[in-house]
Amino acid sequence: MKTEINFKPWVGEKYLSEGFKGKRILVLGESHYCPKELAEGGRCFPLCKKENMKKECVSQTEDIIGDFVGGYNGESYMQTYLCFERAIYGKPLSQDERAYFWDRIVYYNYVQYALPAARTSPTSEQWLLSESAFKEMLEKYMPDYIIVWGARLYKALPALDGVGSDFSINESDKTEVWTYTINSKKIPALKVYHPSSPCGKSWPYWHEFYKKFLGI
Repeated sequence: MKTEINFKPWVGEKYLSEGFKGKRILVLGESHYCPKELAEGGRCFPLCKKENMKKECVSQTEDIIGDFVGGYNGESYMQTYLCFERAIYGKPLSQDERAYFWDRIVYYNYVQYALPAARTSPTSEQWLLSESAFKEMLEKYMPDYIIVWGARLYKALPALDGVGSDFSINESDKTEVWTYTINSKKIPALKVYHPSSPCGKSWPYWHEFYKKFLGI
C-alpha cells in the first residue's frame, strides 16, 4: 500500500489495544535532521525520497524513542522526552513507568523531509508536502488526543476544516486547541511549548494542562 510517510512513527505495542489510561494519544514532534553519516552516499534532503533513503533514515523515529525507552543515560538530546513524560505523570518516572507510557502512545514527527541540521526551520515546501502524510496518520491511528510540540508546528498544521478554541487551566495560564473531525470523530490537538524549550522544560506547569486536557 502506497504511503506518504517517510519516517515510520513510534507506535507503542499497546496503543491500539489499551492506550494510555484508556486514551489513544498522538504526540506530534516537528522534524528530523539528516546527520552527515547517514547522508553520505545517498543524501536526499531537502525532499527525501524513499528510493534514496537508507534504512536508518526510515526507522529514525522508532530508533530514537526505542533507545530512550530502553536505556536513557542522561544524553542531552533525549532530555526532551524526559521532560515530556514527567509532564504527563507530574513526577520523575521509574524505568517500568517509562516503558509502560511509551508502549501506549504514538510519536510522530510532522515534517517528512529531513533538515540539514538541528534547530533548522522547515521550508514552506516541506511543510506543505507533509500534509498528506499527517492526514494519513490521523486516518490510520485515529487518536483521541493530539499533543503538539511547539507554537511553530501548531501554527503550520493544516486546518483540515477544523475549529480552534482557547484552553486554560486558570485565568492567566492559557493555550490553544485545534479540533479536527476525521471520519466523524472529533480529535483535539493541544498546543504546548516544546519540551526542549526553557518554558517547555517546566514539567510541573505543563502537567496541569495535561491533566485537564486528557482527563487523567
